[in-house]
Amino acid sequence: MDNLFIRIPVTGGLWQGWYLNGQDVVPLFDSDLDTIMTKSAADLRITLLVPTTSCVMTTVNITKQQLKQIDSKDIAYLLDDQTLTPVEQLHCLYAPMSDSQALVIGIQQQQMQALIEPFKNKDCELVAAVPDIYLLPHNPQGWSLMVDGSDCWLRVNELFGMRLEADSALAILNSAWNEQAPTHVQVYGEIPTELSAWLAAKGEALTVENLPSLNWEQEFSKITAKHPFNFLQGKFAVKTKSSLSGYWRYAAIFVAISFTMQLAYDATRVFQYNRVVKTTKAESVKLYQSLFPEERRVVNLRRQIESHLAERQNAGQGFMPIATRVGEVLNGGSWQTQRMDFDSNGLLLEVDALSLSDLEQLRQQLTGQGLTTETLSANSQGKGIRGRLRISESS
Repeated sequence: MDNLFIRIPVTGGLWQGWYLNGQDVVPLFDSDLDTIMTKSAADLRITLLVPTTSCVMTTVNITKQQLKQIDSKDIAYLLDDQTLTPVEQLHCLYAPMSDSQALVIGIQQQQMQALIEPFKNKDCELVAAVPDIYLLPHNPQGWSLMVDGSDCWLRVNELFGMRLEADSALAILNSAWNEQAPTHVQVYGEIPTELSAWLAAKGEALTVENLPSLNWEQEFSKITAKHPFNFLQGKFAVKTKSSLSGYWRYAAIFVAISFTMQLAYDATRVFQYNRVVKTTKAESVKLYQSLFPEERRVVNLRRQIESHLAERQNAGQGFMPIATRVGEVLNGGSWQTQRMDFDSNGLLLEVDALSLSDLEQLRQQLTGQGLTTETLSANSQGKGIRGRLRISESS
């Protein structure tokens, strides 16, 4: 079967494609893809390169052992502080980055469904759907950087990367640099003058390696069904034709669900859950005693925590005091509120601003109101910036 790789630069944008017939690669464009999908999609193996800008991607501090104890349907809750979308609407995957960190990536289920819908009821094989940032090669020594038209591509490590509008690149680069500064950057092709100046300003602390423009075709071999962030898993798993006869297929199913293996699996899970429960309880008590050192005796952890929460509520903590002060600041500026949520961690505010400096001014004014304000993200939105801020009472 021949292979077809399809990339969607932006949601609703023009599709790009590459038709692989043996060693020959033929670039395709939107009109070519329309023809293929309407007339000759049969016997094609199709790989989708999903727009990274449609994905939520973050690192979380969690051990490999803890990851094993989390049910796949609960992985989305690790992104609860990173998105205003209800996590129940996300399709999420994860992969360990180290013994104590993992990368979690999510995409809206509705959007994922829309991406694969054109390939249903076709005589083709949908192989994988992988974020397109993984077309940018990983630099084992540091970062990879490329500007493709109006897009800036940044690959921070083997698993983590981002694609964003080039106009916002400097803000993201500064943020990534402050989190973990590299010593080496591979730059593919030409980049804007302001990015070159930013790299040069790092001086001897950073080695910049200039490479020719990236040839996408060389990276296709790395985008396979076994990619850790192939979205065609779980409810979006694709069923392919089996080469087994009916008899052997049923025999394989019988072996896979043998009673003995199921018992062994269940026993192992029960043992692991019991151990996690004990460990979690001990860690919770230890954390409580560190937060409230005056209470060395823990009789009923839940009731004692609820008692402290009630005291904070009576002292004026809660939605209304925070929202009142936030409203006073918003009424005095040019910011446009898009969404406001409140939970135990405080107020999550999504707001449109004219520029990054206007967003920073909002954060400073909120801080001046005695509120602890943290900028979670800042992305281009039309001619302005859409920012997300976490706001809470100062302790």
